[in-house]
Amino acid sequence: MEKAKMISKLKKTVGKTRQPVEEKPIIMKGKVNANVLNIRNKSDESGDVVGKLKKDDIVEIIGIEDAWYEIKFNDSSAFVFAKFIEEIIKSGSVTANLLNVRSLPNQDSEVVGQLTKDKNVIIVDEIESWYRIKFKEGFAYVFAKFIEITPENNERVFLFQDIDLQKVELEPVNKLNTDGNRIEAIVKETYNKYGNLLKELSKRLDIDMASAIAVLGVESGGKGFDNGKVLIRFENHLFYRYWGKNNEKLFNKHFKFDSDKNWLEHYFRADENEEWIKFHGDQDKEHEVLNFARKFDDELALLSISMGLPQILGSNSKIIGYETVQEMFDNFSKDIRFHIFGLFDFLSPRMIKYLKNKEFVNFAKYYNGAGQSRRYGKWLQDYYEAFPKNI
Repeated sequence: MEKAKMISKLKKTVGKTRQPVEEKPIIMKGKVNANVLNIRNKSDESGDVVGKLKKDDIVEIIGIEDAWYEIKFNDSSAFVFAKFIEEIIKSGSVTANLLNVRSLPNQDSEVVGQLTKDKNVIIVDEIESWYRIKFKEGFAYVFAKFIEITPENNERVFLFQDIDLQKVELEPVNKLNTDGNRIEAIVKETYNKYGNLLKELSKRLDIDMASAIAVLGVESGGKGFDNGKVLIRFENHLFYRYWGKNNEKLFNKHFKFDSDKNWLEHYFRADENEEWIKFHGDQDKEHEVLNFARKFDDELALLSISMGLPQILGSNSKIIGYETVQEMFDNFSKDIRFHIFGLFDFLSPRMIKYLKNKEFVNFAKYYNGAGQSRRYGKWLQDYYEAFPKNI
């Protein structure tokens, strides 16, 4: 089965802009793999425990925040530690020539649409002889006997695992003049750097290359390396969450951040007798802080950084197909191709579909969050239109 990621953001975390729980789409289901798992009222170990799950319990995942899943819970939502959830993605295809899609799981309910034979569907629940499926912007129901479930052994192959793609040259043979306004210049520079790879990647994803250029232009900082080292940002507050909370005295000797706005005022010192220094904006210092933190815990330090051209958090390594965050860091450190693969490996089938149809606002709703969808959608449209149509 193609294992969809179904997650809203790359550099930014899913669910920053809160929607009412009943309006938030189910990303996927998951099964608890711990004997007992605490359910908390916020995505932090300091959150109140509001319930518990036992092994093999099924949860409906509606968002992700760093290393936490937001799940439906008691007509609202709550949070569980993601590493104790095994994701379940179930899909199928229509076997009838024409299949009614209904508003409720019974034959007397309203027909809200129809699906043709071989149409793929994402199944989020099973109610007696009916499947609850993702349909348009919400959910609907189809008769289960007319859906053939996709075998689960058909595992997804991520772009970064494609050996042929890894060998594709980055740059096109013929370069573009980088004239025009700011957006036109960015689009053309992006093409000149990565156009040949993006052309091949677009074929694999069945999207317009101009759409791929737009996503890379809008969602990346345009730079993946600095003086030969992968571009990173070490997040003190994340390292505190993953490691410092259990080693607070030692953490406080070397790291600090604003207690109210924890993404601000990040300071570091290697020796507690030295002056505190700011390090964001200086890649040599960013790597110095990372290397220092890796001495305490290599994995948790790497989980605490965003990296590369698209600035993907290390905590999202499994989402883009890596077994370990160390493997992601090693790949990102050796080749810009892996940065690009990571960006597009993050996209769910839904987001790919929206790109294919050039529905940029809908794409941004799932990638950047509903609160910023119009702004990002407009940027994507502008970048798309700025790409020369004769390429």
